Amino acid sequence: MHVRPTSRLTSWKAIAAYLGRSVRTVRRWERHEGLPVHRQLHRKLGRVFAVQAELDAWKESRSLRPARVHAPNAVAAPPRSVAVLPFSALEAASARLLAEGVTDELTVALARVGALEVVSRRSAALCGHYVGDTRAIAARLGVRYLVEGSVQRSGARMRISARLVDARRDVHCWAETFDGAIEDVFSIQDLIARRVVDALAVRLTDDESRRIREPAIESVPAYECYLRARHEMWAWRNDAIDRAVQLLTDALAMIGDHARLYAALGLAHLQYREAGIDLSDRPLAAADACCSKLLSLDPRSASGLQLRAWIAYSRGRIRAAVDDLTAAAEQEPNNADTLLLLCNCYLISGRVAAARPLLARLLRIDPLTPITRCMPGFAAIMDGHPDAALEPYRQMFDMDPSNPMARLFLTWVLILNERHDDIAVLLRTLPPDQRGSLPGRLIRFLARAAFGQPREAREALTSEIETVARATDVFPRFLAQGFALIGDKDAALTWLGLAVDRGFVNYPFLAHHDPIFARWQAEPAYSTLLETVRRRWEAFDA
Repeated sequence: MHVRPTSRLTSWKAIAAYLGRSVRTVRRWERHEGLPVHRQLHRKLGRVFAVQAELDAWKESRSLRPARVHAPNAVAAPPRSVAVLPFSALEAASARLLAEGVTDELTVALARVGALEVVSRRSAALCGHYVGDTRAIAARLGVRYLVEGSVQRSGARMRISARLVDARRDVHCWAETFDGAIEDVFSIQDLIARRVVDALAVRLTDDESRRIREPAIESVPAYECYLRARHEMWAWRNDAIDRAVQLLTDALAMIGDHARLYAALGLAHLQYREAGIDLSDRPLAAADACCSKLLSLDPRSASGLQLRAWIAYSRGRIRAAVDDLTAAAEQEPNNADTLLLLCNCYLISGRVAAARPLLARLLRIDPLTPITRCMPGFAAIMDGHPDAALEPYRQMFDMDPSNPMARLFLTWVLILNERHDDIAVLLRTLPPDQRGSLPGRLIRFLARAAFGQPREAREALTSEIETVARATDVFPRFLAQGFALIGDKDAALTWLGLAVDRGFVNYPFLAHHDPIFARWQAEPAYSTLLETVRRRWEAFDA
């Protein structure tokens, strides 16, 4: 028996799950590469759908290959490993957002239990729209247990059905149906989480018992604003994030200060930066205000600590970010976003050994997210083994080939390994609509620099691009290495100094492992900068 997708896929998530890609990728494919997605424009919301046979024909015509990702084996899955598959929405369209909310909140609640290993929402979502062999789904996610269910809504009433499946034995360990009003959703989610914990014979600590349930949003209109805002903020568009901010502001106006709403609003403001819409300090200041409110309501909030860490990281205060992320991970050991940022902070700070056990856990709980797949490669580069980074970064690109950042990262790794033929292929196949973007211009800059073409490399950059690039530690590093390749030492050191100010203080890498700057070890200006890096690296654990 094998996994059989339904022949008609009726949402972007279902289409993305069938193709094994992210929603953002399949939207790009639909816009630019002719992916056959249909719209029912006569419907109020203009729903989309796709037909499996048409997608199969499109894949064959494009000669797309599945990502080269080695899925974990369910037989070897940890004994208390769990994935919460997306709950299905029955009948009314109004149940869709409610089902998404139940799925997300249940995942978060279980992720707070230290004895469990809970797969991230992102990875679980890629398997949630398949039906059939639970063993195959569990094997892809590397878990033994699956939580699945459905949500049905009728006006102000709802019914939530849930079950826990032992995928290794293909049996139900527990199943139950809950009826209640919409405002009861949080208490029902709490009951489901506790039923799962009991079925797995896990004893909660006092802290876990407290954290497994967060304060409910008791107003139905405010809760619906919260659900709609969460859906909008992940659309990665300016108008959608604007709507998310307004919805959450409206919800706060309805019920007053609320920790859950401030956490979501702070994250929504950060999305302006994550989506590359506004890289100024404005989103950080707005998120900071939300974080202060949140932590004043709940000083131990893992969401508040994570939010404060993102703000600190974005401002180059990496040590402060590590402290908050470590505290957040103690409360939510299965939070993939916390682990990902914590790993990155350790790696750019020259603490590769501290990052490795976290990376191992991250790969177990978030195995199907492209950025997760490349992180062991980043660790290998920081440890002086760029050849070991080739496969992880190829996996990232294979999983999300339309993502310009995945192409940029792979270009960088190929340059470190002097794989010029492969670099030329990536440059030649750069989609026209990406050539003017920040990642697209950096790809062209780095590739031309690697080919020894300084004039063509400089032509890829603009003053606007260089201004935007200052917002992170990543882009200045790429610019520094590119200028080093074309022999512009002043520009290279200027950009490297900016990367250092943004938090990149990995002294072992810059002093011993960077293949591009290795030739500059005797340069006085580089030695001076390196001394600054050494002091900050040594002070990191002081």
